[in-house]
Amino acid sequence: MSQVLFLSDPSQADVSPILDMANELITRGEKVTFFSSDEFKVPIEQIGADFKAYNQELNIFQEKKAIDEEAKPKSGLISALLEPMKFIDDILVQIRGLKFDYAVFSPSYPYANIITQLLGVPKTEQAAYN
Repeated sequence: MSQVLFLSDPSQADVSPILDMANELITRGEKVTFFSSDEFKVPIEQIGADFKAYNQELNIFQEKKAIDEEAKPKSGLISALLEPMKFIDDILVQIRGLKFDYAVFSPSYPYANIITQLLGVPKTEQAAYN
């Protein structure tokens, strides 16, 4: 049984294709840890994967609400691109102590290369969209 890390942008277009792949791997006996946003927790856990949520501040597609209209914060995507190590460190802290045999990620996932290099695991880009 392999340990597989799934990394997905938290959007329906990115989660759906790799969720199907994760489900197939679990059916074959693989152990899957799947990172996404809280909105995908139920479908990820329903297939039997271990769900890990991105830190809310790091959810790159979540809109930030400004307390003061004059001091609007950067959007999640801009913040994630300007501060990649904050995003990557959050993931690495959550998977500390886990060993993965390989990683699967959506094509638009911005940090897959860095994370797989840091973990020393092969990567598989899920490029087949329905």
